[in-house]
Amino acid sequence: MTTAHHEPSWIELTGAHNVRDLGGLPAAGGTVRPRVLLRGDNLDSLTTEDVALLRDDVGLRGVVDLRAPFENPREAEWFPQLGVTWLHEPLMDFTGLSDQRALRDRIGNDYTSFYAYMLEWSGAGLARILEFLVSGPRTPALVHCAAGKDRTGIVTSVLLAVAGVDRDAIVADYLATEQRIQAVREALAQREEYRHLREQAASNQSTGATGSLGSLSLDPRAIITVLDTVEAAPGGPAGFLIANGATQEQIDRWREMIIEPS
Repeated sequence: MTTAHHEPSWIELTGAHNVRDLGGLPAAGGTVRPRVLLRGDNLDSLTTEDVALLRDDVGLRGVVDLRAPFENPREAEWFPQLGVTWLHEPLMDFTGLSDQRALRDRIGNDYTSFYAYMLEWSGAGLARILEFLVSGPRTPALVHCAAGKDRTGIVTSVLLAVAGVDRDAIVADYLATEQRIQAVREALAQREEYRHLREQAASNQSTGATGSLGSLSLDPRAIITVLDTVEAAPGGPAGFLIANGATQEQIDRWREMIIEPS
């Protein structure tokens, strides 16, 4: 498999490590507009300078938080100060973070099955996210979870696919997280909610094991499975979202918002 060359447009922050603007990705009939859709890891440790950058450089207006309740998601006190609207839309607790054993019993240690399982339960949430983005001044919007990889990868991939973004570019963007994943892993391991990362690192070091569900590894086949699924739906990615509660008008509006015609 080959993926399109993609140079990520990183938003350099001190308190988050995997934030980037998806502007510039090639799409049918144009490219993704900058300052519409951003993706990232959690925003809980942003500095005053980080917030000022998001206000002055990005002009942030919307945040979609995909984290599960055990991760202590909350609306930051600086959101109202910046006029940021917050949507908490957990893609259910299938991340393997809170009950990794139960998840492994269901799908094994396979990221492809893991993503397919999450997508199976995420359709209605994806439709609500689309509605949020196209309703009112909600962009630039930042979609994030804890690491900005799995749940964020699924959501942004579907949003890009429905807008006609090139498939290889979507995969390349997903893989760009690899450039920042070590910093993300180290930051998460310091927090009590993700103590399993410390335990897993210690276990892997002692056994020589690498790569397991929840290890923050990246496998392009996982996101390809998501794209395969939504493209195979009747009506393609748009049909997938409409079947889960979105409207054609919302999809058309999203395409107008995010795609800059050639």
